Amino acid sequence: MFSIKRYSKQLLDLGIEGMEVDVSTINKAMNTLNELNEIERILKKIRYNVRADIRQIRRDCMTKLKEVDESANNKKGIVGRKKSVSKIIQEKKTLAKEKDLTIKTYEVVENTIDEYLDQIENSRTYIKNSLERGVVSK
Repeated sequence: MFSIKRYSKQLLDLGIEGMEVDVSTINKAMNTLNELNEIERILKKIRYNVRADIRQIRRDCMTKLKEVDESANNKKGIVGRKKSVSKIIQEKKTLAKEKDLTIKTYEVVENTIDEYLDQIENSRTYIKNSLERGVVSK
C-alpha cells in the first residue's frame, strides 16, 4: 500500500498540469498523441493501485472490527470486567470514521486521475480532428 503523498507526487511528476497540445506539425501532433497514450497507461496503473489500496483499507477495517467484537468477550483488567457496550460501539465508530477519512483521501486522487483521463481523451479527439482536417502542416 502506498501513501497518498506518493500517489500525489506520481501525478505531479507526470507533468499533466500545464501540458500543451501542439498540433502545429504532423510530427508534433503524433508525438503529443504518443505522449498522451503513455501518460494514460501510467494513470490507469496508478488508478488500479489506488483502488487496490482502498480495498485493502476496507479489509483492514473489517479485521479490526472483528477484533473489537472478539475482545468484547474477553475479560480485561485486574478486576476481570468485560468492555462496556458503549465502549465497544465507540471503538467501532472510531474505526469507521478513520476508514472513511482515509478512503476519501484516496478517492480524491482517483477522481483527479479520472479527470486527467477525460482531459487526455478530449485532447486525443482534438488532435485526431486536427489531423483529419489537415490543419497541421508537414
